[in-house]
Amino acid sequence: MFDQKISQFKRQKGTVLITVILVVAFIALLIVEINKRVNYQSTLARNLIHRDQAYSYLIGMEELAKIYLQKGFDKEKEDTVHLNQAWAQSDITFPIDGGGMTATIKDMQSCFNLNSLGDKDKSNNNQPGQNNQANQSLVGPQPVNPSATGNLNYTNPNNQNEKTIGEEIFADYLDSVLVDSVIKPEALAAELRDWIDEDYTPSGPDGVEDLYYQGLEVAYLPANGEIAHKSELLAVRSFNGKIMSLIDEDICVLPDAKANQINVNTLSSDSAHLLHAALGKNVVLTKVKELISSRPKKGYDIKGFWDELGSGAKIKSDLKSRLTDTSRFFQMKSKAQINTTTVFMTTLFVKDDSNRFKVVSRYFGKD
Repeated sequence: MFDQKISQFKRQKGTVLITVILVVAFIALLIVEINKRVNYQSTLARNLIHRDQAYSYLIGMEELAKIYLQKGFDKEKEDTVHLNQAWAQSDITFPIDGGGMTATIKDMQSCFNLNSLGDKDKSNNNQPGQNNQANQSLVGPQPVNPSATGNLNYTNPNNQNEKTIGEEIFADYLDSVLVDSVIKPEALAAELRDWIDEDYTPSGPDGVEDLYYQGLEVAYLPANGEIAHKSELLAVRSFNGKIMSLIDEDICVLPDAKANQINVNTLSSDSAHLLHAALGKNVVLTKVKELISSRPKKGYDIKGFWDELGSGAKIKSDLKSRLTDTSRFFQMKSKAQINTTTVFMTTLFVKDDSNRFKVVSRYFGKD
């Protein structure tokens, strides 16, 4: 009996020991988990502080860029904008506590403004001296409410089958860069025009309007107004990532359809196809490339550009009005890095006749 009690006591003692070990192990795991959570919350709080600091630094960079741009253009004796001016030189860099900031400025009239496809006006509305009027139209017109017409087949008084100048240029450009494409460049241009224009009638046989997008499995509506970012192209029927990768460097978005001119002085040699299209393909591509590579140090004045092109080139006046030697819109891509936190910002500026710069739009994130 006594031996039996000793054996039972030993078994109970072993059970207690196992229980103690399990409790200790549980507490150890709990401490490790609490420590991990504390470290995570601490890192998160630190990153949020660094993010807010980086945001403030980038807003400050914006103000510095406006001053930098204004002073640079105040020193210029001519109105021409070219790549040998201060704004187009090396990246702007600033050291900050724990990291640094960098910024790159680009002329946004060295690319094709997608919103210009919706401009039905044949005349040029972006000549120097009209900047104030253009600045007032940055928001653009509001789309027509389809319910007011009674049906989605609302007929616009303008001839829908007549291509806009922007549509012609864009189709010619796509024809040059989309080699072996199964999608017609004219169809892509018409689809994008229908996405942008205010009416609800397709632009000819290649156009698509609300009825197509409403019939998709995940239905949505076209913008029927100016687009805000070039990534919006991916929502248009026939555009895809492959097409976007081919045209990304030559396209841009400005918040004014009347900002339709391309600066012949700031186009890169890689954008020869865009200038070729802007000339209506009435000049051989090798001549266009030569015009870009042999630009004077201070760029062309627009008369000098046409003289260099030669009188043999028969360029329509509508196309001529789309080329210029100056620019109003500039984009700054900036980055602020503090320790492991990096914040990206893109800012669009517009320049007035007094060389003062105003922020038109900004967004955060990397393209």
